[in-house]
Amino acid sequence: MKRHSTDVVLVPASGTNGIVLTMDESGLTQQPKKPKLNEERDAVGRNIKCLHNLPEEILRYILSLLPTKDAIRTSVLCKRWEYLWTSIPNLNFSGLEPDKRKQFMNFVERVLLLRDSSDIKTFTLSCDVLRDASHVSAWISAAVRQLELAMPCILKLPPTICFTNLKTLNFSYVTFTKEHSTEKLFSGLPVLEELELQNCNWVNLKVVSISAPKLLSIRIVEDWENQNDENGCQVMISGVSLNYFRYCGEFCNEYHVHNSPSLVEASVLASWYNERKRQIAHRMYMLLTGFSGVKELTLVFCAVELLTYAVEVVELLPHMPIFNNLEYLALEEWSVNLDSVALLKILQNSPRLKTMEFSEGISLSSDYERNDRILDPVPPCFLSQLNCIKVYDYEGDEEELSAVKILLKNAVVLEELVISCSHHFAKDLEKQKKVHEQLLKLPRGSKHCELVFY
Repeated sequence: MKRHSTDVVLVPASGTNGIVLTMDESGLTQQPKKPKLNEERDAVGRNIKCLHNLPEEILRYILSLLPTKDAIRTSVLCKRWEYLWTSIPNLNFSGLEPDKRKQFMNFVERVLLLRDSSDIKTFTLSCDVLRDASHVSAWISAAVRQLELAMPCILKLPPTICFTNLKTLNFSYVTFTKEHSTEKLFSGLPVLEELELQNCNWVNLKVVSISAPKLLSIRIVEDWENQNDENGCQVMISGVSLNYFRYCGEFCNEYHVHNSPSLVEASVLASWYNERKRQIAHRMYMLLTGFSGVKELTLVFCAVELLTYAVEVVELLPHMPIFNNLEYLALEEWSVNLDSVALLKILQNSPRLKTMEFSEGISLSSDYERNDRILDPVPPCFLSQLNCIKVYDYEGDEEELSAVKILLKNAVVLEELVISCSHHFAKDLEKQKKVHEQLLKLPRGSKHCELVFY
């Protein structure tokens, strides 16, 4: 019988001549040595040695560039390489050949079982589900640590999906319609750390609970024009590790934050429509009640105005929360009225407030000349804690000057008053000088207060 042979060529890293091996029926045989063979072997050895001497981070990066199967095959090279593949960030599985399905299933199972807990950047799975839906769901659940879905769609998840390793979750323009699956999704996230919901719809849902023991931050953005349900939904948020909360929108839904003792920083950017002002004001107030333990609170755009409406019209003034831990209050809306009922109530209810910041100016109501006693009784923080007041975009008009005068007079432990002039007269040195002199003449309740003007 005629023997058939196959030439296999190993090319050294230097890209020079190859080592020719011949495979026949009796096995692998080497052809007679050719000139410079020893030199070529030495070159290969040196290249392999150099590769072995590279830091593990570089080796892992090299492995990440290989197909998943090839990266795993490197484990047989030597002991140092045995487990390097277990931390590769990119996993790509393709099993579309029916006659190799069993091997493919076992391969994926073994890879995910042996892989360490490092982050997976990309996870690609190409296969027919057939009767193995539970296996496929388990693979996805085990692999996914960061999920971002940004598209107008109605979310339908298989009942077997459970994101037990998910750390970051971003939903944009997603509609939730099924109460059971939605509840299961948001209550089955044991290691979730970051959650962002942007213009999501809760259609036909009355109450949704979001509960994640390791949730650190949550950001919610809403736009009334993107909502399908006029009544909205009650969203109950619970996170014992939650330390940051940000809301931006028109309160299309009602949000409650509870059982979140670690919450440190909260920010609310609120806007409103006249026809929904009462509803928005009430929902704004309900969200604020969950922030009683925060250390930093930022109210943006119409937030203070809405709270004022809530306490004056919706009659919620007696029920405003006590902010026992609040140390920093930022008001980022244009010319906040110092005599706002809601603001005065927050100041009265914040005994530990140390810093107050007016990001876009400060003002008083039209009868500001009669408002010398608007801080009567003086908030407790003005007598013992408040040591820094910052006013930005200062115009220097009579209303602003009167408001600053009231603050300086009553903050008896104030250490620093920072005034940043408006860009409208940033280059008008004469006006700056005049405004600065006006501020210097104001009486101060604190003997140690320093004025910083720029």
